[in-house]
This record gives sequence, C-alpha cells and structure tokens, in this order.
Amino acid sequence: MGDSREETKNSSFTKRIGTTTYVVNVHFSETDSATVEDRLLHLIRNDVCINGLPVVAEESF
Repeated sequence: MGDSREETKNSSFTKRIGTTTYVVNVHFSETDSATVEDRLLHLIRNDVCINGLPVVAEESF
C-alpha cells in the first residue's frame, strides 16, 4: 500500500463556489458490487424524492 496522503492527493479535486473553495476527496470500495449506473440511478431517485417530483417506473432494457 502507498502513502494515504499520496492516494488522497491523486483522487481529489477542488471546487470553488462563491468565495469558498472545497477540496473533494474521492474514494471507492474495491469490494462493492454496485455499478456506476446503479449509483447514478440511486442519486437521481433521491434527488427526485427530495424535490417532490413524481417518480416514474423503471424502464426494462
């Protein structure tokens, strides 16, 4: 394993909103079975529920 500070440096980015600058660290579980699509759908569903928009049925592919 490498130095955790080095890993964090390589997997982070900064975002400035107004006069505040945020440092966002990114990490992923190597044992999780969820796909990127699963994660995105989860985020979209949560956003829809929080904003009170109707949830549409999931499409079959």
